[in-house]
Amino acid sequence: MLRQNFAAITDFDTAIRLKPDYANAYVNRGIAKADLGQYAAAIADYDIAIRLKPDDANTYYNRGLEKYMLRQNFAAITDFDTAIKLKPNFAKAYVNRGIAKADLKQHAAAIADYDIAIRLKPDYVNAYYNRGVAKGELGQHAAAIADYDIAIRLKPDYVNAYYNRGVAKGKLGQHAAAITDYDVIIRLKPDLAGAYYSRGRAKILLGRSKLEAKQDFSIALRLATQANDASLKTMAEKALRILNE
Repeated sequence: MLRQNFAAITDFDTAIRLKPDYANAYVNRGIAKADLGQYAAAIADYDIAIRLKPDDANTYYNRGLEKYMLRQNFAAITDFDTAIKLKPNFAKAYVNRGIAKADLKQHAAAIADYDIAIRLKPDYVNAYYNRGVAKGELGQHAAAIADYDIAIRLKPDYVNAYYNRGVAKGKLGQHAAAITDYDVIIRLKPDLAGAYYSRGRAKILLGRSKLEAKQDFSIALRLATQANDASLKTMAEKALRILNE
């Protein structure tokens, strides 16, 4: 894939040299650069494409994505605004504008964007998932669970949706139901350390045996160590230390 992107960039270079006003060549070269993680270089190509063709909603959308990757959230939102103005039914632009707003802690505004995306595209899995995340940030855990339910119904192997639903259930004291979600995650992704840690914690809160919880924390510690996840490793070590006292 990397080789294909480098080769594509070389071809787009040639196309641009032969036809310097070829807007689509700049756009596609930008996409190839973005795939390589060259976000600033991709933005430079989108800038030229927009100057040549200022009414292309997709180019503003792509530039917004790369600005978001560079943590330029306000600038990304401005590009998504323009994309939506040019193409009012652009569901992906609403979702990604919502994500950028959520990063700025503008969760209510993000939810409003997800609402529109869902109205435009009722089977938009990521819109439900991200709306659930935003509702959770606002403490609306039951509403968040309802969104995760839909996301999981649309995408039954959506690990992140199961995880966040488990967390939301835990916030509501539904620890047995949370454990069921963590069980599913572990079946789908057996190397996810956080799922074992969260399941162990839910077992403790539910009053299950310490041995069960210790088994989960031990697996979490091993996987976190392998993944170089220092934060989770520390949490698992602390949980085991408390249980061994």
